[in-house]
Amino acid sequence: MARCVVVRLLIVLSLALAPAPLFAQTEVDLAIRFFAQGGAYCFRIAPEGTNLSEETEWTVMVLTNTENRKKDFRIRSVDPGPMNIKGQALNDVGLSITMIWRRDLLRDDFFERFAAGIDGRSLRARTVQVVPPGLSTMKPRERAELYLKFGDRGTRVNFEHARELTDDEFAAYRTYLTD
Repeated sequence: MARCVVVRLLIVLSLALAPAPLFAQTEVDLAIRFFAQGGAYCFRIAPEGTNLSEETEWTVMVLTNTENRKKDFRIRSVDPGPMNIKGQALNDVGLSITMIWRRDLLRDDFFERFAAGIDGRSLRARTVQVVPPGLSTMKPRERAELYLKFGDRGTRVNFEHARELTDDEFAAYRTYLTD
């Protein structure tokens, strides 16, 4: 428990953009600061209630700041961008980000703040559709196995031609689930 608190304090200190009381930091604060500093997170999303093994195309999203011009991101990966965080500290940031998607109150707060960052032209979200050959004709189990290979290998997803979502378009993904 004490190690977790120490690691979290180190993350807060390394990601801080402006002075703020340490006790006020939440997963949302950490995630917003991480993205504002150029960190990125690439992940698959699907509408709530979707059976992921029945999808005939995958929607992949990346979140970062507007200065991060990187085009390729590894699926299911937290990328530190220009920040000098790695190892367990980077893993802890990833856990904070994924926690946001699993708790309604955190997710609502995150979406409001990230959308405000999009509106303020400091943050950006992009999506691409990924359709591996033969995906639509595969049986659900084959699709699930293909995605596991896709995700487990940290396959790179290219966002070069993906346009940036508006704040309203981003907000529409609030009820989507992540993989």
